[in-house]
Amino acid sequence: MPTLFKTLRNATIAIVLTATSPAYANPVTVDWQAAAKQDIRFAIDSIRDRHAGAVSQQLNVTVPLEIGARVGLVEAEKVRTEQDYRRLMQRFISGFGDPHTGIDVHLKTRAWTGLMLDHIDGQYRVVWSEQGWPTPLPPKGAIVQSCDDVWVGTYLQSNVAPFVNHSVEYPTTFSELARKVMFDTGLGWTPAQCLFQLADGKHQRFALPLRQVSDGIGIDKIIAVRAQVAAKAKPVGLYPLAEGIQWVGMPNFDGQSSGTAYEALYRQLAALDKTDWIVFDLRGNGGGDSSWGNRALQAVYGKAYGEALGENASYAKAMIADQATVDLFKRFVSQPEYAASREEFKAAISKLEAALREGKKMAQVEAIAPDTAAAHLAQYRVRPSGPRMAAVIDRGCFSSCMNFLLQITAVTDTVVLGEPTIGYSPYGEINRFDLPSGQGALYIASAVYTSFQAAREPFIPNFTYSGNMASTEELMHWVGTTLKNLAPRR
Repeated sequence: MPTLFKTLRNATIAIVLTATSPAYANPVTVDWQAAAKQDIRFAIDSIRDRHAGAVSQQLNVTVPLEIGARVGLVEAEKVRTEQDYRRLMQRFISGFGDPHTGIDVHLKTRAWTGLMLDHIDGQYRVVWSEQGWPTPLPPKGAIVQSCDDVWVGTYLQSNVAPFVNHSVEYPTTFSELARKVMFDTGLGWTPAQCLFQLADGKHQRFALPLRQVSDGIGIDKIIAVRAQVAAKAKPVGLYPLAEGIQWVGMPNFDGQSSGTAYEALYRQLAALDKTDWIVFDLRGNGGGDSSWGNRALQAVYGKAYGEALGENASYAKAMIADQATVDLFKRFVSQPEYAASREEFKAAISKLEAALREGKKMAQVEAIAPDTAAAHLAQYRVRPSGPRMAAVIDRGCFSSCMNFLLQITAVTDTVVLGEPTIGYSPYGEINRFDLPSGQGALYIASAVYTSFQAAREPFIPNFTYSGNMASTEELMHWVGTTLKNLAPRR
């Protein structure tokens, strides 16, 4: 099931929820071509009319929309099977290169070749080879030369990349594609055979027949294998790393699951004394309510300075003015985990309803002139006191995590470590729209934000980690060593 980013953000707030979509019961017989033609047209029209980036004419939405529409309408005529349908819809949505624009067409891991690949030091290597597999497999460390008789990079770009929303300009994209290719999700992208270079320099071709997950493997095994490379921050809490260095686990900004732990964390942070560094571990933080992160800054540096940093994340916000967006905000107002943001939500609802009455397509919820925003940002470049900040990031830091990064990197001596993120997404407030065929649902961003970070621009660390971001102990040791060589707080 997909992770869906439902972002609510003003100058100080960014909210992302993880939701699971209901299972859709497919009829015994489906006319997949009819479903494809109906659903692709619905998707095109819905994004054109309901996506904040499309309505406000953002090129990163309008260009892929028009290209995807032309191709999608032609391809829909050729759909014959369920796989054809899924490939059409997934390719269209992935073309936007932004996880805030999503679709659920029931993709799940169905089968596996027994291998996992990754892109390491410019080569594609086997990072997992399952023991006791029914067919021979290349060993861990083997280098992939080609798959289905083309270079493996070409194979990934042509067969996998069209269905993955990590766009090719992102530094980690080919690693992400390599990690996915040996797992069948119903899109038909897994190669039948690949050629490998072994440790002795010899080349050997291996057939890679898929084995169903239900055939004695189990989804828990797949999760465990993927966890070898998929990084996740330590649980919410404070961990001494070395003398003068405190490590802060922030795996999510989800108040429903982590609110109690965050409240305890704030008390610990406020009680710290003579700490040189605060390291925010943001690996795998796909979002939530960024006020949970901002309150940590308030605990360390005081309420006024922490709130000021939060206001630097973005300086303008516009939203689609329709009943679906109003209803979305009303649901958030009623949910206790967002109590700290309730007044901001109510103010947004008032502006949305006013725009609706005036017949406007969008409502300007926040608006600060760029020069004013830049001047405000300059006032808070230097910390008044307290420890230096560091952040550990990876490709999984997205949405509200990026909002939090904008807050802490507004301070000039903040240090960022780890691996680059995917591109910054200026969108949020995700609404769900069921597909007419009943085969799934679209998720469309109804808000667009303006900040000094360009749309689709990755966050790049000051110090890049060359090891496995999922190996927490080794990563923490490297971070501690790196920070000890830098000047501590003033």
